[in-house]
Amino acid sequence: MISQTHGGENQQRDVKPLSIEKPVQRNRLYYLDWLRVLAVLGVFVAHTGDIFDTLYWHTRNGGQGISWNALATFGAEWGMSLVFLLAGASTWYALLYRSSNQFIGERFKRLLIPFIVAFILLSPFQAYLLSYFIASGYSLFHGTLLQFFPYFFKHIHIGSDLRFLTIYGYHLWFLAFLFLISLMALPLLLNLKQERGMRFISWLAAVCNRPAGLFVFVLPIALIRMSLWAVFPSYQGWTDFYSWFVIFVYGFIIYSNDKFGKAIRKQGKFFLPVAFICTLTLIASNVVGVLNDWEKAPGFSGVYLCYQFLLSIASWSMTVSALYLAMHFLNFNNKVLHYANEAVLPFYVIHQPVILIIAFYVLAWDIPTGVKYLFVSSAALIATLVLYELLIRRFKPLRWLFGMKTSRPHLPVHTLQS
Repeated sequence: MISQTHGGENQQRDVKPLSIEKPVQRNRLYYLDWLRVLAVLGVFVAHTGDIFDTLYWHTRNGGQGISWNALATFGAEWGMSLVFLLAGASTWYALLYRSSNQFIGERFKRLLIPFIVAFILLSPFQAYLLSYFIASGYSLFHGTLLQFFPYFFKHIHIGSDLRFLTIYGYHLWFLAFLFLISLMALPLLLNLKQERGMRFISWLAAVCNRPAGLFVFVLPIALIRMSLWAVFPSYQGWTDFYSWFVIFVYGFIIYSNDKFGKAIRKQGKFFLPVAFICTLTLIASNVVGVLNDWEKAPGFSGVYLCYQFLLSIASWSMTVSALYLAMHFLNFNNKVLHYANEAVLPFYVIHQPVILIIAFYVLAWDIPTGVKYLFVSSAALIATLVLYELLIRRFKPLRWLFGMKTSRPHLPVHTLQS
């Protein structure tokens, strides 16, 4: 998460990376804050929309819904790719002012504690409500909400991949994934901050400043997807985990050297039409009914390999396009950004239970689906912000439990922290 931090002179001297070609941005990049806020808002919109689709774990609107699951999954993967890149970017700034131990401690407080607290308090509640909407193992339970809590924890089964975090943690999986990726990537990131690593980054920045050079970042993503998806063909499985790991490292690398920003500004106009064409191709293939076949193509077949490569190009092109547009139109600060930037994490943690509570009652109303969506989304947005403002934001213990700073000192404008 992007926020502000400040460290002592001695600490900064200990962890400051070797400088090659002025790698550190000294002005606060407000567009990163805006992208993070907009990404979480996009998650809110998507989770509200999930109530009316046919994705595997969400509520059903009387069994009716759209059939664009492949597109919805791609949208989720691209959106999360952007979020993990932003997290990697802010990790670069964090490690300018923190030692590795301080970084781990900060990740523990900002990610793992909110995950544990919300998992204990909110996940059973969500499972209880969802059992009223869709058939699941919990549908066999007949009892009160309080009786369901021990039942929920008793029936947790940890599988061979990390999808159990999604199955039982629902939207909270992201906090756990980001915590694990941050810790796993830390040794690599610390090496990249050393002289040899900075030389490699400078060389890579020079490559990326050649025409269409930023496409070099597509290759590792495509190799991961093409080699792993046949074995782990599920959203939020090992394929996605390692793809997001790589993209997290990309974020760290890109914001460690100003030349990458120059490359994005120069090549963004090229990536925009590529992203548009790839997305249009996915939509058109879905309309004509072949996208589902592409997604389920036999592993390592020609169709499988081409589809995974297309997804990799589409995802990276959309990510670069988002950065390009944000650089041009969102690099400014105001009171809305200041407020929203602090609210992002607690808003993310509590928004989905609020949506489910409101949907629990609204879906039974005999009104058009579009009206239901507008009512649920509007009411849930207002309710989530009210809960944040009146409860979480104003009380230090709750601020701490939800990953927020318990004090808000005046800090240098140029510092960013994950």
